[in-house]
Amino acid sequence: MTGKWQLKDHEAEKQLFTRRLAVAAVIVALLFSALIVKLFDLQVVQYEYFSARSDGNRLHSQYVPPARGLIFDSQGELLADNQPIFNLTIVKEQVEDLDSTLAFLATLIRLSDDDIAQFQNRLNRNRVPFSSVTLRYLLSEEEKARVAVNSHQLAGVAIESQFVRSYPLGSLTAHSVGYVSEINRAEMNALTDAQKENYGGTYHMGKSGVERTYEALLHGTVGYEIVEKNNRGQIMRRLDRTDPVAGKNLTLHLNAKLQMAAEQALGDFRGAVVAIEPATGGILAMVSKPGFDPNLFVTGISNKDYSVLVNDVVNTPLFDRSTNPYPPGSTVKPFIGLAGLQSGTIDYEFTIQDPGYFRLPGVSYRWGDYTLRTAIGGGHGETDLQKAIYQSCDTFFYDLGHRLGIDSIHGFLSQFGFGDNFALDVGYARTGVLPSRDWKRESRGEPWYPGDTINSSIGQGYMWATPLQLATATAILANRGAVVQPRMLKAVDGVPFEPLNNDPKPEIFADDADYWRYIHEAMTMVVHRPFSDEFRDYGTAYESIAMQDRAMPYLMAGKSGTAQVVGISQEILSSEDIIVSDLNKDHGLFVSFAPAMHPEIDPKISVAVFVENGEHGSSVAGPIAKQVIDTYLLEILRLDFGAADLEAAGAIVTQLDE
Repeated sequence: MTGKWQLKDHEAEKQLFTRRLAVAAVIVALLFSALIVKLFDLQVVQYEYFSARSDGNRLHSQYVPPARGLIFDSQGELLADNQPIFNLTIVKEQVEDLDSTLAFLATLIRLSDDDIAQFQNRLNRNRVPFSSVTLRYLLSEEEKARVAVNSHQLAGVAIESQFVRSYPLGSLTAHSVGYVSEINRAEMNALTDAQKENYGGTYHMGKSGVERTYEALLHGTVGYEIVEKNNRGQIMRRLDRTDPVAGKNLTLHLNAKLQMAAEQALGDFRGAVVAIEPATGGILAMVSKPGFDPNLFVTGISNKDYSVLVNDVVNTPLFDRSTNPYPPGSTVKPFIGLAGLQSGTIDYEFTIQDPGYFRLPGVSYRWGDYTLRTAIGGGHGETDLQKAIYQSCDTFFYDLGHRLGIDSIHGFLSQFGFGDNFALDVGYARTGVLPSRDWKRESRGEPWYPGDTINSSIGQGYMWATPLQLATATAILANRGAVVQPRMLKAVDGVPFEPLNNDPKPEIFADDADYWRYIHEAMTMVVHRPFSDEFRDYGTAYESIAMQDRAMPYLMAGKSGTAQVVGISQEILSSEDIIVSDLNKDHGLFVSFAPAMHPEIDPKISVAVFVENGEHGSSVAGPIAKQVIDTYLLEILRLDFGAADLEAAGAIVTQLDE
């Protein structure tokens, strides 16, 4: 062999390694330089942008809803309160699979189809991203524990406390105070942008009664806060806050004790009672029975509960009988009698001979007087205006109405609020119908007939009035023409309140001030005129009111009314062989004020009672009015009617009898 075989070239390998190491070092240096540049860009150049992005993931701005104002009665008793509850809420943006989350929650707590449907409705409303939306109200302690134990699987789900409306008196104030419920889409769309902003985080709005009328005062002003949340959407801490402004507290003229007395006085009857303070127009009581539990609506009423209310076609609990119209019947007779005096059509000496019916000249049809015809087979005999009122003689008012004409009747009764809504803050009350020639031509396309006037003269036919209107007119009568406009609100945060839309109505002046006394006397005779030698020549309400309480320390003026529901003859109604459905029976009405004819005390209360299908105003509605007045005068005001008052009342009754 000429030479040794060389297996490795160590020098070449060393040079190759050195070159590769240099290249790698350059690459590493370049990459490190790029990393430095990128870090500089992220942490220095784009610091503000990424800092804001970071805060956006953990910091959230959310609404702070204001506490709704409370509602008190005139004595400070709570009619509408705010009660704390715990709700299950969801932040949609923090939930990966909403359907799966809802399905899982349904295994932990009671979750109905109604709950899910209402939750979807809330999601679809105008809302701020990353804000919580209520899924279920009123979690029980056990349900809260189940959700808390599984919170690690429920990103975006939280338990939040909230104040919701509560109505301590329940159905007793359902129609007068009203209720709040969740805002629907139509209501939300009707709000201005500023109003929508103010309702951020608030899902409830007044839907009826005082709650709706004074929504702007009760709602308050929304607040805001900045909170820090973790990756599950749970609030870790609050960083900044603009406090909300609570709604105003309202005090009503309404008296809870009187409201309760009126509801109890109605007993098992369907009907309404409205009581007004003549001096101020304050609505002391406004009851519609049967009512409903307004608390059911606050957190969303179930389809089942709502169906029960809607499908009860007999009791119709959602229907407010106090602000909807009915034929007023004979309760309008004092007003038409006053119209006759004021117009000079009749005077104190004017009388008719009542045969028990009335005929228009040249007309064979008889308008009967059913008050006495079925009892003794004849009319009231010689009758003047006072007797026509305390005996409720239809024939007299048929004649008077024909003499006056519908134009005079319409013009005079309109001053008392018939055909109008005099209430300052019960805007939802209907106006009823005070018919006229023009009204019939416009609404029915027909001319006015003389027979229409005859029917209107006893509060039948086209004439309709609400219990609120009847109480208002009676208060004006008690005030001797001083017009009062009914109102619910008495004070705001303790400061006396006067509605901005107050448009005072002109006082009703009588040509002779003695006309008021004359009508007051006649209405007092309705209750207090006792038996006499002449058969049934006593007040229509004497047997059911004064005769039952011979020690009444005050006098009560009143007028009964019966409103026919359907055209059923008296022969059928009195027959023992034919059964008339309760729903076809006449309505009973009674209007009154007290104390009447007192030398030192002005009337303190006027009352209108409506009893649906009650048949008789004097025997059914009259005692209800008496119970309400007793409660107010003797238990609430505690007026001191002493022995002198009792003696004076007896003397006046004797004088009226003579």
